[in-house]
Amino acid sequence: MRNRFNEEIECQTANDDLQPLALVNIGKIRDKKLVFYVPGYQRGYRWRPNEIEVLIDDLLRFMKEEEYKAKNDRCPFYCLQAIVVKNCDDAGKLEVIDGQQRLTTTLILLQALFTAKEYRSMQKDFKRNDIKKAEWLEEKLFAINYETRTSSSEWLFEITQAYIADNCNQKDVELSTRLKDKNSDYYHFIEAFEKAMEIFRSWGDEIRSCFSSMLNESIRFIWYNTSLADSSDSNVDIFDRINATKIELNNAELIKALLLQGDHFGSETHLRDQMAIEWDRIEKRLQNPLFWGFVYSTRHPYRYQTHIEYLFDLIQNKTNDKRDYYYYTFNEYNKKYPKELNERLDYVNTCWKEVQDIMLTLEEWYNDRICYHYIGYLLEYGKELDSENDISIPYLKNILTGISKRARTAKLKELIKHSLRDVKPEKLFHAQSGNYVTQVLFLLNIQSEQNRISDTARFSFSSYKEIKKTVGWNEEHIASNSDYTPKFEDREGLASAILEYFTGVRKTEMDTIDDYKKAVQNQYPSDNKEKELCEKVLEFFDIKNTDEDMKKMNSTYFDIIDYFDQKKEDTFKDDVLVGKSFRREKDYIWNFALLNGTTNKSYGNDIYPLKRKRIMNDEFYIYTPICTRAMFEKAYSHKLSNMMVWGRTDAKDYWDYICECLKDFLPNNFVLPFKY
Repeated sequence: MRNRFNEEIECQTANDDLQPLALVNIGKIRDKKLVFYVPGYQRGYRWRPNEIEVLIDDLLRFMKEEEYKAKNDRCPFYCLQAIVVKNCDDAGKLEVIDGQQRLTTTLILLQALFTAKEYRSMQKDFKRNDIKKAEWLEEKLFAINYETRTSSSEWLFEITQAYIADNCNQKDVELSTRLKDKNSDYYHFIEAFEKAMEIFRSWGDEIRSCFSSMLNESIRFIWYNTSLADSSDSNVDIFDRINATKIELNNAELIKALLLQGDHFGSETHLRDQMAIEWDRIEKRLQNPLFWGFVYSTRHPYRYQTHIEYLFDLIQNKTNDKRDYYYYTFNEYNKKYPKELNERLDYVNTCWKEVQDIMLTLEEWYNDRICYHYIGYLLEYGKELDSENDISIPYLKNILTGISKRARTAKLKELIKHSLRDVKPEKLFHAQSGNYVTQVLFLLNIQSEQNRISDTARFSFSSYKEIKKTVGWNEEHIASNSDYTPKFEDREGLASAILEYFTGVRKTEMDTIDDYKKAVQNQYPSDNKEKELCEKVLEFFDIKNTDEDMKKMNSTYFDIIDYFDQKKEDTFKDDVLVGKSFRREKDYIWNFALLNGTTNKSYGNDIYPLKRKRIMNDEFYIYTPICTRAMFEKAYSHKLSNMMVWGRTDAKDYWDYICECLKDFLPNNFVLPFKY
């Protein structure tokens, strides 16, 4: 409902005209004697007294901060979010499409402040029946007319009159009570007004005066003037659409309101139009998943609906330590916003030039395959050369600008090598403290794409980061981490996977189990051993959850493992000495691939041929990195004697590929940490 600006910002002047998108203070709304019209399709006013109290308390704390910061030439403001209006056919009126609750509350507070200030004199005027509404209603306030109340322009005066009458004991039955009975809106108007009066009358004149000044000068709305006059949508449709996707206050919208205000463009309004068009073009480009996947780092803690805000954050160096300061970026721009009108255009041009420069740089990097791959990696794992700071786009822009393409490539390689400076072979074990397995595998997939001859071959940062954000990436054993004992509930899935491997028949293509069994029997392999295994596996569909049946299923399962794993001499060792500790070779990087969390969970500790088949199928539906796919295709293996087992020899060939592929980045003397 409300947003606080908790940081120090310079106060912008309020002498420019209202714009389609602008920051507007309450004083300007009053000065222009604006008249708002609230149509009947909107819900009535529903603020409760406790909400009024919370708002006033918050504004009071803000006022105290403002007084402190004013001593240091800082003038913050408090933002009540968005007001969406549309020009009415009735000249001079603005139809409120969204924000009438905020507007009404603001008007009630102004009314209560004036009533509290003039209370004693108004009491005397009331007793003389000489109270003059026009003096304050028409001259000191803006107006809100409600379609549902015929005398809506009178409602605030009636409330003030009722309040004074009640406190003068002029009536046997309180006038405010009778007004409350008029309708639900009046009830809530009076409740809010009485709570505000209770608070304001407890203050002295000085604090009320300060509060009034603050309310007029430092309380702002984001002002949206919709240009929908030619739209076929009704106002009700517009209202529903706005409230379905509720306009949110964000740094980008605030910055846009600040930079695109009209007065500082003078007669050069075409510059404002050009900037607005280019703003939209940049936003559209950043919304492209492939481009955004490259430029946006998952190490960055912020999430953006408006992606251009990311550029502003980069320019203003909004680092992770500033994550609690949501309006940090806007405040940085607003602090430097010139007070003098004739200085503002230069400021706007300078700010926009910075956005253009960084966008051109990102486009240049994106279109260069080497920059694309190496910078994409560094934004996820890189560290600055002279500090422990995470690598940022401004840092890269600074060190890469103005140097040759060859020098740029050399610098990027230096940075990647720096990111792996602490990687030692003995640290490339799964679950090892200081484990670098994922980082090395990530770089391996990137460099493998870079090494391909095709100019279009690119690592998909967008797919990688989307999976990382949703289901996550896992370091997955190729040869199963542990022996797997089938469970009763796994029997049909296990059986269909094995039978599909031997016969090519898919259970999902059959109407019934009987149809499936017949199709499998018609496609039995010619090899007697394979046929025998298929016959045993078919029995999985008919077993019961008894000890005898489960022993029979387990026995068949291990027969299948033995059938595939005929070269026992190629089995991974469980007790190799690494430093002073014994470790399993299966837990070393040579037995790992990057696998999305969904696929990983689906196959558990399945045997290699079942894993292999599932990976080959899944890659059509979910992104599979190039090296993961190549491992299950045994693309790195020099000998293909057994496609059904991932053995120690396969792992050694894969390790050799890792070392060769990443030789420009890994430290010297990078060898197996155990005797092969």
